[in-house]
Amino acid sequence: SYEGEKVHGLYEGEGFAYLEGGNTYKGMFSEGLMHGQGTYTWTDGVKYEGMFVKNVQMLNGRYTWNDGSTYEGSIQNGIRHGFGFFKSGTHPISYIGSWYKGKRHGKVS
Repeated sequence: SYEGEKVHGLYEGEGFAYLEGGNTYKGMFSEGLMHGQGTYTWTDGVKYEGMFVKNVQMLNGRYTWNDGSTYEGSIQNGIRHGFGFFKSGTHPISYIGSWYKGKRHGKVS
């Protein structure tokens, strides 16, 4: 289901979508797609807050996992890629630096 503005039958502007499988998205839409700033929450509680480009998490955002772990930084095609900061919610571990296709790509601090 969708609550928000529509233009020519397509989601447009700010809205809230309850998606198939129970995931939700609150944020900006363009031509029926998640596009711009928004928050996507999976049914398992994982949350992404940040930018979307045509339904894909891109550019810059923040992931929060159920164990309290967080990642904040560059996102490309829905994964950590570029410069970012990860902090574990269960261990005294953090990493700030480069990421490549979802994996740490540099020195651990």
